[in-house]
Amino acid sequence: MRGLSKFFDTPAFLRGKRLEVTGVSKWLDYDTKATLGSKLAVIITEDNTAYPVKDGEVINNKYQPISVKVRKTDLNVPVGAVVELISPTGTVYGQYHNQLSITADDVKVISAPKG
Repeated sequence: MRGLSKFFDTPAFLRGKRLEVTGVSKWLDYDTKATLGSKLAVIITEDNTAYPVKDGEVINNKYQPISVKVRKTDLNVPVGAVVELISPTGTVYGQYHNQLSITADDVKVISAPKG
Protein backbone atom coordinates (compact mmCIF):
# COMPACT_ATOMS: atom_id res chain seq x y z
CA MET A 1 0.00 0.00 0.00
CA ARG A 2 1.22 3.47 -0.76
CA GLY A 3 0.67 6.82 0.97
CA LEU A 4 -0.44 5.25 4.25
CA SER A 5 1.78 7.40 6.45
CA LYS A 6 -0.25 10.45 5.38
CA PHE A 7 -3.40 9.10 7.05
CA PHE A 8 -3.92 9.07 10.79
CA ASP A 9 -7.53 7.93 10.76
CA THR A 10 -8.91 5.00 8.86
CA PRO A 11 -12.16 6.64 7.66
CA ALA A 12 -10.06 9.34 5.93
CA PHE A 13 -8.01 6.67 4.17
CA LEU A 14 -11.12 4.74 3.07
CA ARG A 15 -12.98 7.84 1.86
CA GLY A 16 -13.24 7.82 -1.93
CA LYS A 17 -12.50 4.11 -2.19
CA ARG A 18 -14.72 1.29 -3.44
CA LEU A 19 -14.10 -2.04 -1.71
CA GLU A 20 -15.05 -5.33 -3.35
CA VAL A 21 -15.00 -8.65 -1.47
CA THR A 22 -12.74 -11.33 -2.95
CA GLY A 23 -13.00 -13.84 -0.10
CA VAL A 24 -14.35 -14.58 3.36
CA SER A 25 -12.68 -16.86 5.92
CA LYS A 26 -12.48 -17.47 9.65
CA TRP A 27 -10.32 -15.15 11.71
CA LEU A 28 -8.33 -17.44 13.99
CA ASP A 29 -6.14 -16.67 16.98
CA TYR A 30 -2.55 -17.39 15.93
CA ASP A 31 -1.64 -19.33 19.09
CA THR A 32 -4.84 -21.04 20.22
CA LYS A 33 -6.53 -21.37 16.80
CA ALA A 34 -9.77 -20.23 18.46
CA THR A 35 -12.20 -18.43 16.16
CA LEU A 36 -12.16 -14.66 16.83
CA GLY A 37 -14.52 -13.67 14.02
CA SER A 38 -14.38 -13.35 10.26
CA LYS A 39 -11.71 -12.12 7.90
CA LEU A 40 -12.70 -10.47 4.63
CA ALA A 41 -10.32 -10.14 1.74
CA VAL A 42 -11.23 -7.02 -0.20
CA ILE A 43 -9.68 -5.20 -3.11
CA ILE A 44 -9.81 -1.48 -3.82
CA THR A 45 -11.60 -1.27 -7.17
CA GLU A 46 -11.87 2.52 -7.19
CA ASP A 47 -9.56 5.05 -5.52
CA ASN A 48 -10.50 8.72 -5.73
CA THR A 49 -8.22 9.78 -2.89
CA ALA A 50 -6.04 12.83 -3.56
CA TYR A 51 -2.56 11.67 -2.54
CA PRO A 52 0.34 14.09 -2.37
CA VAL A 53 2.70 13.97 -5.36
CA LYS A 54 6.23 13.03 -4.34
CA ASP A 55 9.17 13.57 -6.69
CA GLY A 56 6.72 13.90 -9.60
CA GLU A 57 5.20 10.47 -8.94
CA VAL A 58 1.42 10.18 -8.73
CA ILE A 59 0.38 7.34 -6.45
CA ASN A 60 -2.83 5.36 -6.23
CA ASN A 61 -3.96 2.22 -4.40
CA LYS A 62 -6.38 0.89 -7.01
CA TYR A 63 -6.39 -2.92 -7.07
CA GLN A 64 -4.50 -3.16 -3.77
CA PRO A 65 -5.77 -5.92 -1.47
CA ILE A 66 -6.81 -5.31 2.14
CA SER A 67 -7.58 -7.83 4.87
CA VAL A 68 -10.38 -6.74 7.21
CA LYS A 69 -11.02 -8.47 10.53
CA VAL A 70 -14.53 -8.38 11.98
CA ARG A 71 -15.45 -9.81 15.40
CA LYS A 72 -18.55 -11.54 14.03
CA THR A 73 -18.63 -15.21 13.10
CA ASP A 74 -21.93 -15.03 11.23
CA LEU A 75 -20.99 -12.65 8.40
CA ASN A 76 -22.93 -13.42 5.24
CA VAL A 77 -21.13 -11.37 2.61
CA PRO A 78 -20.92 -12.79 -0.93
CA VAL A 79 -17.75 -12.67 -3.00
CA GLY A 80 -18.06 -9.79 -5.46
CA ALA A 81 -20.15 -7.61 -3.15
CA VAL A 82 -19.21 -3.95 -2.74
CA VAL A 83 -19.02 -3.19 0.97
CA GLU A 84 -18.70 -0.36 3.47
CA LEU A 85 -16.83 -0.96 6.72
CA ILE A 86 -18.70 0.00 9.90
CA SER A 87 -16.50 1.75 12.50
CA PRO A 88 -13.19 0.74 10.92
CA THR A 89 -9.91 1.24 12.75
CA GLY A 90 -6.54 0.72 11.21
CA THR A 91 -2.92 0.45 12.15
CA VAL A 92 -0.09 1.32 9.80
CA TYR A 93 3.04 -0.73 10.40
CA GLY A 94 6.13 -2.07 8.72
CA GLN A 95 9.61 -0.73 8.13
CA TYR A 96 8.38 1.56 5.37
CA HIS A 97 4.94 2.28 6.88
CA ASN A 98 3.35 0.48 3.95
CA GLN A 99 1.41 -2.27 5.75
CA LEU A 100 -2.17 -1.83 6.95
CA SER A 101 -4.19 -3.80 9.46
CA ILE A 102 -7.92 -3.00 9.61
CA THR A 103 -10.60 -4.16 12.03
CA ALA A 104 -14.27 -3.18 11.76
CA ASP A 105 -17.35 -3.62 13.94
CA ASP A 106 -19.38 -4.85 10.97
CA VAL A 107 -19.68 -4.76 7.20
CA LYS A 108 -22.55 -3.28 5.18
CA VAL A 109 -23.22 -4.65 1.69
CA ILE A 110 -23.65 -1.68 -0.66
CA SER A 111 -24.30 -3.73 -3.78
CA ALA A 112 -24.53 -7.45 -4.35
CA PRO A 113 -22.50 -9.15 -7.07
CA LYS A 114 -24.04 -9.36 -10.52
CA GLY A 115 -24.88 -12.75 -11.92
